[in-house]
Amino acid sequence: ARPVNLILTDQNMPRMDGMTLVKSLRALPQYKTTPILILTTESSDAMKAQGKAAGATGWLVKPFDPQKLLEVIKKVIG
Repeated sequence: ARPVNLILTDQNMPRMDGMTLVKSLRALPQYKTTPILILTTESSDAMKAQGKAAGATGWLVKPFDPQKLLEVIKKVIG
C-alpha cells in the first residue's frame, strides 16, 4: 500500500461521521501522525474542540475558499 500524506473528510456523512473516522484512523499505527482535515458546515467552537480531541489536525468550515484549503494542505504536509 502507498503511504497516505493527508486525509480529507467531511464531518456529516451517512454511515460514520468525521470524528468517528478520525478516532478510528488514529487508533491505527500507520495513521497516528497523518494530517487529517475535516471539512464541514459545523462551525461551533464546541465541535471544533471535539474534532481536535478526536485527533483532527484541522477544521475548515464550508463553504471554504479553495485557495485557503490549498494553503492549509501545504502547511500540514510541508
